[in-house]
Parts: sequence; C-alpha cells; structure tokens
Amino acid sequence: MDSSSPIAHPPYGSSAAEQAIYWFALLLDGTESERDRENFAHWMTSDPAHRQAFLEIEHLWTGTSSLNLAGLNSAAHGKTGRRAFLGAGLAAMLVGAAGWYGDVLPHHPFADFKTGKGARRKITVMDGVQAELASQSSLSFITDDKGATGVTLHEGEVFFQHDGRRRDFFVSAAGGFVRPVAAAQFDVTHYDGQAEMIAQSGSVDVETDLGARNVTRGKGVSFENGVLSAPYGVDLAMRLAWRQGRLVFVGDPLEKVANVLQRWHPGRIIVLGDALKQRPVTLVVNLNRTSDVLPLVGKVLSVEVDQIGDYVTILREA
Repeated sequence: MDSSSPIAHPPYGSSAAEQAIYWFALLLDGTESERDRENFAHWMTSDPAHRQAFLEIEHLWTGTSSLNLAGLNSAAHGKTGRRAFLGAGLAAMLVGAAGWYGDVLPHHPFADFKTGKGARRKITVMDGVQAELASQSSLSFITDDKGATGVTLHEGEVFFQHDGRRRDFFVSAAGGFVRPVAAAQFDVTHYDGQAEMIAQSGSVDVETDLGARNVTRGKGVSFENGVLSAPYGVDLAMRLAWRQGRLVFVGDPLEKVANVLQRWHPGRIIVLGDALKQRPVTLVVNLNRTSDVLPLVGKVLSVEVDQIGDYVTILREA
C-alpha cells in the first residue's frame, strides 16, 4: 500500500465503536494534522458502520452538551467549545451507550455491606468471621438449603478470616460455594460473572454443581458457570498487596493493568489498540495516589494519555 494514501481505519481496535473512540481521542484537543483529517474522512466513508458509530456519538453529544461535568467547563483557561462539548459527549456515550454505570449508580444498593470506589472496609460478618472489603465490593447475608447462614459476594473482592468456630459458614459467588474446612484465611473475587478463591492459610473447599476442589495455602481456583479449574499456584504477597494499600503488576498486559486499576481509580480507563493492550507493564501502585499512575504509565510507555475530568482516561499510541 502507498504510504501516502489514506488508511481505511486506524490501527486501534477491531470494532467500529472502538475506532470511533480513537478518532474522538485524536480530535479531542484540535491538534490533528491535515493527514489525520484525510484519514478520518476516508474512515468515515469506507464503511457505513463507521459512519453510524460516529453518528451515534454525535447524537449523544447534542443530547448531553449541557451536562455539568467537573473539569470540563474550562472557559477560564480558554478550553471552550469543542473540547468541553466532546468531553461531555464521550462521558455520556460510555455511561449510556456502553452500559457503564460504575461511577453513576451504586452497585447492589441494598447489600448488607459495601464499599465505594477507592475505599476499603473491615467488618465483623458474624462471630468468628472477619472480612476486609476491597474497592467497589458488596456482600449480603444468605441462607442455604440446609439452613446455614453465609454471605453472597455480589461483586468485588473480599478477604476473609475464619477462626473455625462457625463450621457451617460459606461464601457464595458466581454459582459456587466456598467453605472453610476449619480455621482459614482466604480471598474471594467476583468480577464479570467469574469468581476466584485463593487460600492464604488453612484448607478451603470450593463446590459447584459440576464438581469440588480442596485448596490449601498458596493455591487458588477459578470458577464460572459451574466449571472449576484445577488448583494453581498464587503469589500471595502480590495478589493480596491491596490489603497493604498497593497494587503490584509484574509484566502484566496493559489491558489487565487498566482493568484492575479502574476498580480503584475514578472513571473509566480505555486502552486503544491491540498491540498497546498487550504491552507488558511492571508497576507498583499506591492506592492513596492513583491519580499519579496514568501520567506515569504514559511517560514510561511513551503513550498519549487523554484525561476527561474524572470520567474517562484514554491511552493510545503516541
């Protein structure tokens, strides 16, 4: 292909929606080149789906340009017009069109125990059972078919300390049941319909309709739709670092880092481009200073970081 000819689509993402977000990010601050405008025009006309994706965003812009979003009304700094207008539109698109409600509506508002984004909380679940909830986690009491009382983890991550007195205690998540055999310390996560249990001490049984596993110190299992993995080794210090106020990543793909970080950091983090999503990252995050992380990632990886108030951060190749 002639390097001077317009490209049919940007090399960031395979879907029209993700490509539309890429063009939004590129055009956000008005610094696009003439070549960028030519490529954008070619992308818009090369596929009806491209035009439709962009028109849907435009429709949301015109319907939500009056939103008062913190950090977007920046007339005092000369940032009026398109930037604030497009910023409100993208935030609305992600909230409305993509079904993202994490910072707008509380998850499981009637849960017995819950935490907000960025918060941690220690609780006494019942005599002999202590728990520490990570950011955006929610628990409720339930009773099983044998009359035993336990908790269901609606979503999030919780570390449990069980002294062994409540032999019938259990944790339900993603259709499975986690039951400490005796005294045990263990961590349960539940995100996007998939759960995982890792044992820090003691012995823990994990059961689903399709099977059961016993898990001991330094091991974990994942389960989804009744399917249980075989036990696997876990780096406990790294995986449970959130309890000491840190997140630790060693050679993890940037997409995974973004997914974990946005559980603690205000707003949505979007990584554009399959190659960038797979870039390895080694990083220690101070959970009390998450706002410092993304600019640092941008410098270390030499990527562009577009931040729209506290709502959206877009990472893309420079």
